[in-house]
Amino acid sequence: MAIARVRHREASPIRSLAAGVAAGVVAVASLLGAVAITELADLKPGPNEYNIAAWEVRNFPDRWLFLAGQALRGGPPSVESQDATLARFFELTNQIDALEARVSDASQRGGAESEALAAELAALLDERDRIENQAEATIEARVTVIIEEQGLDSSFFVFDTAWPPVDAEFTNAPRMLATSRRDRIELRSSTLLRDDLDLGEVEAIEAEVAAEENLAALAFPIGGLGAYPTLIEYPDSYERAVDVIAHEWMHNHLFFRPLGFNYYRDNDVRTINETVADLVGREIARMVVERWPVAAPTPGTPMPPAASGVDLRAELRSLRGEVDALLAAGQIEQGEALMEKRRQELAAQGHYIRKINQAYFAYLNLYAGEAGSPAAVNPIGPKVDELRRRAGTLDRFVQIVGQVTTTTELDEALARLQ
Repeated sequence: MAIARVRHREASPIRSLAAGVAAGVVAVASLLGAVAITELADLKPGPNEYNIAAWEVRNFPDRWLFLAGQALRGGPPSVESQDATLARFFELTNQIDALEARVSDASQRGGAESEALAAELAALLDERDRIENQAEATIEARVTVIIEEQGLDSSFFVFDTAWPPVDAEFTNAPRMLATSRRDRIELRSSTLLRDDLDLGEVEAIEAEVAAEENLAALAFPIGGLGAYPTLIEYPDSYERAVDVIAHEWMHNHLFFRPLGFNYYRDNDVRTINETVADLVGREIARMVVERWPVAAPTPGTPMPPAASGVDLRAELRSLRGEVDALLAAGQIEQGEALMEKRRQELAAQGHYIRKINQAYFAYLNLYAGEAGSPAAVNPIGPKVDELRRRAGTLDRFVQIVGQVTTTTELDEALARLQ
């Protein structure tokens, strides 16, 4: 892989050959993995569901074709040029997000304003498309450097290389439709919805699923998906982009270890996976941003009012406790009314959440560590955080936790490091 000018080791023909062989293996493994995920997670695409395998087939060649073309053009641009491209990419993304909202509003009224805004939006999208591959390649290269320096690479074909190669595609991500029992906060299912559904269609699906099965349902926007290449919702900042790319790469890396391969076995294994990815992704992102800082883009529109000083983590955990108590007492309607009341109160304080219900708490409980969701109360999170502290180095932590497939094994790993 071509690395930006700051390198910790020089590229060589042998390493390039090894990377090419690795890419071929990843191509086969990613397609087989897509089939396995589809079967294990019951994600066979229906009328409203997202097709992961189709995404992988469409997007797998993009990175390798871009890097081949870049090599023919003389290699990657300078770090200064890369930083300028990244700053412009995120500036454009913020402008596009703001303009899309204006276009949607204007289209409902009709008239010349709608056409003018649509033309402006098309121009911004076209400019972003032209620099997107370079933005992706720059972040991929920087994340790769840190991965290999931290010893998170794997030995394949004798050579140590980041495995699988970091490969991310910015796009409009699908939503994850999560369901929970109404009488108990418990994740029952999670299904990816098509990325072209508007909010009205999403809410109709939520209502239909909830009514048919007497469940709580909620479709979450996702930041990324550990397909190959990883699917990344267009990020609004450099820091966010690096964090999500590193998080999703960690999922792909763990796929070759027992923890990741058994991701869909039960909610405990999923929680360990997501907590590890949150933790490792955050650490890698911090190191990348410290070494290669990029100036934040100037907002194209006024920023929304800042949230008040409320402790969101404390508020959500307190609410979760109250709701659990009400549901345990059989007071389902009262629990649901309380969640809506608190949601409105939080919105008034600057913390807007579209819907808080049993599915909200059940799904976010997968992201259980210090780097995860403020709504999570899962005891697995603190255990993973403690294992990270006891392990010392990042690579040792990943080696240990990668072999864990049950909470009992997690406890045993902690005991061994006392």
